[in-house]
Amino acid sequence: MYAAPAWSSSLNLTQREQLERVQRRALRVILGPACRSYEDALTCLSLPRLATRHQEALEKFGKRLLRHPRLRHLLPPDVPPPARATRHQNRVAPVRAPRTDRYRFSAVPTIVRAINK
Repeated sequence: MYAAPAWSSSLNLTQREQLERVQRRALRVILGPACRSYEDALTCLSLPRLATRHQEALEKFGKRLLRHPRLRHLLPPDVPPPARATRHQNRVAPVRAPRTDRYRFSAVPTIVRAINK
């Protein structure tokens, strides 16, 4: 999970499955014969799936980044309050439409989407 907010958003499906497979294998080693299935092992040790942990770490990092006085500039500016009451609750201005997939799946746009979610 080291620096997961920085790299987890750029993983493709194959890489996510490989990481999940490593965790599955580790749980099998930890629990031994008591491990019947991966879902049982996760509930036994009260662990979420890796994708869930990555998303939670990303949201936590984004919220801390919003409050940090020296690093706040890394995110887009705040959304101005609407003139009328709307259901739009975004806290950070959405990132402009990315030109490349590499940027779309990088950390900053993913953090903005997580904060605004």
